[in-house]
Amino acid sequence: MSAPVERATVPGLVALGVGSMVGAGIFALMGEAAALAHSAVWLAFGVAGIIALLTGHSFVQLGIRYPTRGGVVEYLAQAYGTGRFSGACSILFYIAQLIGMAMISLAFGKFAAALVGVEANLPFWERVLASGLLVGLSVLALIGTNVVAQLQRSAVLVNLVLLAGFTIALGSYAEPTRLSPATWPGGTPVLGSLALTFFAFTGFATISNAAERMQDPVRDLPRAMYTSIGIVIVLYVALAMAITAVVSEQELVSSGAKLLPIAARSIFGEVGYQVLLVSAVLATVTSLNGGLFGVTSVTFTLATHGQLPARFEKEIGASTRGLTISAVVALILLNFLSLTTIASLGSATSLLVYSLVNVGALRLVGGGGMKRVWIVLSVVACLVAIAVWVVYTLEHAPRSLSIFVAFLALAFLSEGLIQRARGNRLRSGSRRRSI
Repeated sequence: MSAPVERATVPGLVALGVGSMVGAGIFALMGEAAALAHSAVWLAFGVAGIIALLTGHSFVQLGIRYPTRGGVVEYLAQAYGTGRFSGACSILFYIAQLIGMAMISLAFGKFAAALVGVEANLPFWERVLASGLLVGLSVLALIGTNVVAQLQRSAVLVNLVLLAGFTIALGSYAEPTRLSPATWPGGTPVLGSLALTFFAFTGFATISNAAERMQDPVRDLPRAMYTSIGIVIVLYVALAMAITAVVSEQELVSSGAKLLPIAARSIFGEVGYQVLLVSAVLATVTSLNGGLFGVTSVTFTLATHGQLPARFEKEIGASTRGLTISAVVALILLNFLSLTTIASLGSATSLLVYSLVNVGALRLVGGGGMKRVWIVLSVVACLVAIAVWVVYTLEHAPRSLSIFVAFLALAFLSEGLIQRARGNRLRSGSRRRSI
C-alpha cells in the first residue's frame, strides 16, 4: 500500500512561492535593472509585478483545469498539442532554465570574488568561481547528497527576513527627493528594464505545479498564488525605493550585481557590506541547487514525451544525463557571455514562454466575464513587454537580440530534428515488426 500524498496547505504554498521568487535573482537583477531604469527602478519592479499577477492568474486557471506537476510543459502540450510547436516551446523553456542557471552561477562568482577580496584579473576569477560552484553542485547531485537541499528552506527564510529588515533599516536614511519623477530617465529605459525585473518574479510558476496535492485547488491555488506575488511585489518595490533613496546616482547605475551590498556599506559600513555579500552567496548556492533539480525534472519530462533525445532521461549516479548535459551548456553560457547579456536573454526568453502560456490559457479556459478579461490583459502585457525589450535591445544591445533569435531558431530546429529522428525510428520499428 502506497503512502498517502502529503496535502499542500495555503501557508506552505505561500512559503514555496515566496521562496522561489526571493532568492539569487533579486541580488543579481536589482543592479542590472537600475542601470537601465535609474531612479525609476522601483516603478519597473511594480509594473513587472503587475504583469506577474496577471500571468499568475493564467497559471491559476490552468492549474485548476490541469492539476499536474508538469507545469509549463504540460500547459504548452495541452494548449498546442504534442507536435513540433509545443515541443519547440518546451525546449525554449528549457533554454530559459539553462540561462537562469548560468546567471545565478555568474552572480555567485561576482559575490564570492568580492567576499574574498579578489582584485587582480577579476572577470577571470569570477568565472572560475562560478564554474566551480556549478560543477561542485552538479557532482553533489550525481552523488546523491542532500546537504545543500537541507539548508535551502532555512536559507530562504534567513534571506527573506534579512532583506525585509534591510529595507526597513534603509528607510530611516532615505532622501525622498531622489525618488522624484524629475529624476527619472524617461519612459523608454524604464520600459526597457521590464524584462529584467519580470525575471525576478518567475518563480511563482512553481505554485501551480503543486495543484494536484491541494485539497481544494479552486479555493487554495488562487489564494496561494496572489498572496505570494503580492508579498514579493511589496518587498521588491520597497527595497528598490529604499536603495534608490539612499545611494548616489552614480552607485545606482554602475554597481551592477553588487548594488545591494554597496547600499548596505553606504549606511552600515564594511560590516553591512560583508553581511549582504554572505547573504547573496548563500542565496545563489541554494538557488542554483534548486535550479539543478528543477532542470533535471524538465529534461526528464521532455525526454519521456519525446521532445528531447532519450539520453536525457538515462540514469547517471543519483541523477540523469540531463543534469550533466545541462551543466555543460550552462558552463558555456557563463564563460562566454556577460551577466548583463545572460540576464537580458533569460528575461526575454521567460517572457516569451509565459506569453505562450497566457495565449494557451486563452484557448483552454472556458467561460467569459472578468476571468477571460484578465487572461487577455496578461497576453497583452507580456507581448508589450517583449516588444519593448526587442525595440530597446535592437538599439542598445543588438548582439543580445541576435543571440535571442538564435535561441529561437535552435529550439525549433532541434525539435524538428528530434521529431524527424523519432518518426524514422517509429517507422523503422514498424517495418521490422511487419517482417
